[in-house]
Amino acid sequence: MDKITRLKEILEKNRAYQHAMTILSWDLETEAPVNAAVSISKTLGTLSELSYLTLVNDEVKDIVYGLNFDELNEIDKKLVLNLKKDIFDKMSKIPVDVYSKYSELSTISTQKWGEAKRSNNLEVYAPYLEEIIRYNKEFIKYRGYNGHPYNLLLSDYENELTVEIVDEFFKNIKDELTPFIKEVITKKREELKDIKARFLSKSYPIDKQKKLSKEISEILRFDYNSGVIKESEHPFTTNTSNKDVRITTHYYENDPLSAIYSTIHETGHALYEQQILNVYQDNFLGGGVSMGIHESQSRIFENMFCKNDSFTKSLYNLMDKYFGMDITLDEFKLLLNEVNASLIRVEADELTYPIHVMIRYELEKEIFSDLERKENAEDIAKKWADKYEEYLSVRPMTYSEGILQDVHWSQGSFGYFSSYALGSAYSAQIYNAMEKDIDISKELENNEFSNINSWLKEKLHQYGSFKDPKDLILNATGEEFSPKYYVDYLKNKFSKIYEVEVK
Repeated sequence: MDKITRLKEILEKNRAYQHAMTILSWDLETEAPVNAAVSISKTLGTLSELSYLTLVNDEVKDIVYGLNFDELNEIDKKLVLNLKKDIFDKMSKIPVDVYSKYSELSTISTQKWGEAKRSNNLEVYAPYLEEIIRYNKEFIKYRGYNGHPYNLLLSDYENELTVEIVDEFFKNIKDELTPFIKEVITKKREELKDIKARFLSKSYPIDKQKKLSKEISEILRFDYNSGVIKESEHPFTTNTSNKDVRITTHYYENDPLSAIYSTIHETGHALYEQQILNVYQDNFLGGGVSMGIHESQSRIFENMFCKNDSFTKSLYNLMDKYFGMDITLDEFKLLLNEVNASLIRVEADELTYPIHVMIRYELEKEIFSDLERKENAEDIAKKWADKYEEYLSVRPMTYSEGILQDVHWSQGSFGYFSSYALGSAYSAQIYNAMEKDIDISKELENNEFSNINSWLKEKLHQYGSFKDPKDLILNATGEEFSPKYYVDYLKNKFSKIYEVEVK
């Protein structure tokens, strides 16, 4: 057996462990009883240790570094480069017992987060969050870093991303958008208040919301032969392959738009996974290449396609069919594009959304600026509230609308949030390029997503993690990434809606 064949045999064994862990984690979030959390976390800890030992050993290291790289085909070259980065530059630096304990901790931490959020009780979750942070600081020290310690966590989600790059990105956002937001946010307040009051004054039965969410995902061409949708506390997407992609949403009886747009957002993620070619999936290059690219796909569906006037008419008609609408189509369009200084990131409007992400970025950057400092959850919660007051002039009155609103930290996903803003910026540039090839408005008017999805597959989705983010953006748009498309898109869209002059 040659070396590359043996390597893939080992990776196939590891894929089985990862498959089991994904399904157990999915079950824990969607189906499992609360009291099962401890036993499931122990099982996940055991499986993570087995996965670790399958990859981090002398045999794999000897194979990876003993291969004649120049003799490999392009797919195998990329596979080897990814393994060197993910295993020998990252995973192998962390002792197996530490890795296993952390896996158990993160599972329990996620459960405690859900409990704390539902009860607005930070004390239930605080020690777990503090321990998750401590572990991540230790991981940075194990792995080593250049420049700011937080660079290491940022680059886990977007290759070569640094605080310098993100600082510059958010400086541009602050300079260009903050004055614009302050002006827009004063417009049409009474009109929106009246529309919102009428829209939220009635009940939208959850059983009908579920049917509507499924119908919308089908319009977007989510493949239910290779996917499923369930309910969870925090919407998410997970998958074991391009043939098994699972999404969740969360329903509120008085606010159907929350579930609708969570479903659309997660469907964007799911379509990316479902459209990866088998040749990459089968050769361990499946899955999105980065969280920034992944978020670009969820955001392009959520905002640029499904809040587009060309699509919202059909969405309005669907909602009228299921619930009966007490507001007009024009009022509905304005409601979908309401700009408001709000507290909840996942419900934030498109214009203020990057500010929510920037707040989390600044908090994380500070947390990981000192690897020896012990963090206090209560202190972080206060800083969270202070930043919301500083940037958006609103202050959370409960932990659930503050530090407890996001699941990410409970799972140790520090460095993730920046990818949301980066993804939004990617999506604007991708949309601009797509418009040159497709009459997007006409497609959306007809609820037709086949041409849109085919374009995304050709330019982005099919490659899985074979092409790097920079190459994908260049391939899709014909130029390197530029945030100007994002700023221009937001200013052009909202200046028209709110009749504000762009300066």
